[in-house]
Amino acid sequence: MIIQRATIFGFGKWVNETFDFSEQQVTYVYGENESGKSTLHAFLLFMLFGFPPKQCEFYRPKTSGQIGGRLTISQGEETFMIERLHNVRNGEALIYTSDGEQKGEAWLKEQLKGMTLATYQSVFSFSAKDLLKITEMQADDLGEVILGVGLTGAKNLYAVEKQLEQQLGVLFKPSGKKPLMNQRLTKLQDIQAQANDWKRLEATYQEKQAQVKGLEQAIEHLKKNIQELHEQRLYVDKQKHALPIIQAYHTVEKQLEQIPKEITFPEAGVERWERLKEKLLPLKSEIAVLQANQTRYRSEIKGLTEALLPVDLYHEGKLVMEEKPRYEQLTEQAEAISKSLQKQEQQFVHSCNELQLPIDRSEIDQLQLSVFTEKNWKKIKEDLDQLDVKQLQLQLDKKQQAKQRSKLMEEKQAIQERITSEQQLHDWKQQLQHSAQIFTPSSIEQQSTNQSNWKKQQQRKRKQTRLIFSVLIIAAMLLAGIGIGMDYTALLLLAPLVAIGAVFQWNWQEQSIKEMDRLFMQPTNGSYLSDTERKRVEQLVEQQLQLRTRLEAIDEQLKRIDVQALKWEEQQLQLTDQMRRMDERILAEQDAYPFLTHLAPTYWPDVFHSLKQLQYINGRMKEDEETYATLMQQLAIIRSNINTFAQHEKWEWSEQTVHLQFNSIQKLLEKHEAAANQCSYYQTQLAESELALHQVNQQMKPLTVEMNQLLETAHVGDEEAFYEKENQKQLQQSLLEKKAALASQLASFFPKDMLDAIMDKIPRLLDLEQQQEKMKQTTTQLEKDLEKHQQMLATVHAEIVGMEKREDYSTLVHQKEMEQEALHQQAKQWATLKTAKEMLLQAKRSYQNKYLHKVMERTTLYFRELTAEAYQYVYPPTAEQPFTVETNDGTRFDVKELSQGTMDQLYVALRLAVSVCISEEHALPFMMDDAFVHFDSIRTKRVTSLLERIVQRQQVIVFTCKQDLVTLAEKRSFVQMLNSIRIH
Repeated sequence: MIIQRATIFGFGKWVNETFDFSEQQVTYVYGENESGKSTLHAFLLFMLFGFPPKQCEFYRPKTSGQIGGRLTISQGEETFMIERLHNVRNGEALIYTSDGEQKGEAWLKEQLKGMTLATYQSVFSFSAKDLLKITEMQADDLGEVILGVGLTGAKNLYAVEKQLEQQLGVLFKPSGKKPLMNQRLTKLQDIQAQANDWKRLEATYQEKQAQVKGLEQAIEHLKKNIQELHEQRLYVDKQKHALPIIQAYHTVEKQLEQIPKEITFPEAGVERWERLKEKLLPLKSEIAVLQANQTRYRSEIKGLTEALLPVDLYHEGKLVMEEKPRYEQLTEQAEAISKSLQKQEQQFVHSCNELQLPIDRSEIDQLQLSVFTEKNWKKIKEDLDQLDVKQLQLQLDKKQQAKQRSKLMEEKQAIQERITSEQQLHDWKQQLQHSAQIFTPSSIEQQSTNQSNWKKQQQRKRKQTRLIFSVLIIAAMLLAGIGIGMDYTALLLLAPLVAIGAVFQWNWQEQSIKEMDRLFMQPTNGSYLSDTERKRVEQLVEQQLQLRTRLEAIDEQLKRIDVQALKWEEQQLQLTDQMRRMDERILAEQDAYPFLTHLAPTYWPDVFHSLKQLQYINGRMKEDEETYATLMQQLAIIRSNINTFAQHEKWEWSEQTVHLQFNSIQKLLEKHEAAANQCSYYQTQLAESELALHQVNQQMKPLTVEMNQLLETAHVGDEEAFYEKENQKQLQQSLLEKKAALASQLASFFPKDMLDAIMDKIPRLLDLEQQQEKMKQTTTQLEKDLEKHQQMLATVHAEIVGMEKREDYSTLVHQKEMEQEALHQQAKQWATLKTAKEMLLQAKRSYQNKYLHKVMERTTLYFRELTAEAYQYVYPPTAEQPFTVETNDGTRFDVKELSQGTMDQLYVALRLAVSVCISEEHALPFMMDDAFVHFDSIRTKRVTSLLERIVQRQQVIVFTCKQDLVTLAEKRSFVQMLNSIRIH
């Protein structure tokens, strides 16, 4: 389908305008911003698909009342015209066919094969703002794009799929509560539970009425029994409360019967005795303390004397302890050196491992590495590198010579096939010499021109001849010089041959030039040739001469290549000899240093410095080992002194450390010193205690005399009897007072007759407690029974009230049936939506599989062309990454790593590929609106070339504001939006 012409009655800024798109080329609609390009683009879409009324009003012209126009379209051999007016026929199109028939909107949709505006914009139309979409494609978004552009647009299809998912989620979720079907299922479960409860409760209503009466009678009986038990408990509680008083009264009477009625005792005897005793008690305590201290002091002095060390052994221990700080200092030094040795050993091993050489400390110690050795190894490395470079250069020269020789031989063979025989050339020359010339001004001018051209060519040939002669002579001199210097016979023989070739080439070229001079300069006579024939013969002669000249030049070049080959062989021999001498130098160094056999000479200088470092580390380790041995000898002497001291004490150290041994000796000395100090202290305390004991005995004598007088007055012999008699006196008085108080208390509890009965038979506390406990248990049980019966009565009452207030069972059944019917309808709706979603997903997968591979192949082809084959492949996005492109060297970049221009090229290639694939079924015009804003002139040139090919099978219309785009396009139909001027 091709748009031939667009006639606008009124649409936006365009009124009564006509645009021609009939050229079979890419049509470029050019104009500055706000010139009406997008309005024209919208008009074409409006004519094909129509717009909603509100959108049409947006394009109503300011100077015209009409909105619409005509669009002439050719499809194959048929041409038809679409007429669409906004307010006519409700905006539907009227189509005039080539045979005069009129068709409607349905016929147009049939010609468009169901294509809608959204589909067309997704496949055959895009603008600059769409270029950003390429970076947003994630995972399976490419499949959505292919599906969208092939059907009704990715956004609409995605919205339908999301709408189906949302509707399914609103209806039902396996673990949800809010969906409608989940709520209805929960409600049905509640209704069924209520119905089951109603059936059970209805059967027990009469039984519960009878149960209420029985529970009320039992509650009254229990309350009466609890009241009686409460009264009995009050009487028992009084007896229990008064029982101690009764028992105390009885006890007081018996105690009074056992005490004498008259008791003799000194006035205030106890107080006097206590005062004397208080004065005497501290003195007796002091005597006891002094005596105990004396005994303890004597015992301590004896024990401490036995624990003291001999004087010579004590002095020996002090000498040993004086060595402790020195031992600790030596130990720290030894540990530091030991750690340093371990670290140096690790460093040494690590360095050896890095070098990967079979070498140990003994070999390192014996190595003789001088400055000369380092310079020699560096020299070997540098010479070897130079030899490698020479070898590589010779190989490249060899390949280059072979390549040049092959190329020259191919060219020589081609020239030989084109060159004619000498006889044929001679005949052509004779024809030119003897042709009859008509001396007209034009002929004379032509001859003059030919002669002038020949002079220029003659100068070039002479210059070329001199150059070749000079090169060959110089080459001959070089060959001769090299042959003499190196005594190489082959070069001496070759040099004269090259010189002879140079002379021969010079003479041959001079003869050829003279012959041509004779041909061009002599006057024309002889037979007549037409101008056309003469020109043809001259061209043939000139061509043959050029071919012969080129053939001679090729022969000279082949000779130079042969000379270069001889030079190359000589250089190869020299290099081989140098390599042999280098191998001898390397073997000599490897004999002197066997470990170098494991290393390439390139690394020898680096290994030299590493070996020097290893020698330095080994030297430091040897010094530390000697120092460590000296320290260990000094430590051994100190440990020997400690063991000698321990033998005097007969100690067994077992596996104790020296530090613990020092501590043991220190504790022993400290114990000796402490014992000596304590012994002196106790001797001083013993003397002071004996003096204090004598003074206390003098203070006790007058107090003892007065206490004996008190004992005689009470008619007792000791202190215990004195106190016992005083207690009897006080007990008699307190019992009488207590008896009167108890009698008064009992009178307040019981009446006299009840009290006399109780006093005759005093109850036991155990009996009262047993009665009380028994009545308590009975009361508790009765109260529990009462509470239980009350709860049962309340429960039964509540059940009866609930049963009386509940709805009828039939109402629940009816409600259940309604809910089940509603659930059934929702289940049908859910199943329909689920089926629709699965069918949609299946259709998406089928369409994606159909077009994705074809689209990506064509995208790769277009993108390769647009980037001048800088990128070879385009890979579709996956779940982990977006679009990926691959360069010629195999490097891959994702789309976000590309420049903006390259990203635009990728998107343009993708959209063109989709359009071309879809156009096999829908051959509609392809429209682009400012799609190349980020393209430079080179990229623009490539895309215009691509569009020129696509336009051969599909119409392409480009709306642009870039002047260089239409300038670069070679074949174009150009529409300029400027004062309605159209240029085709």
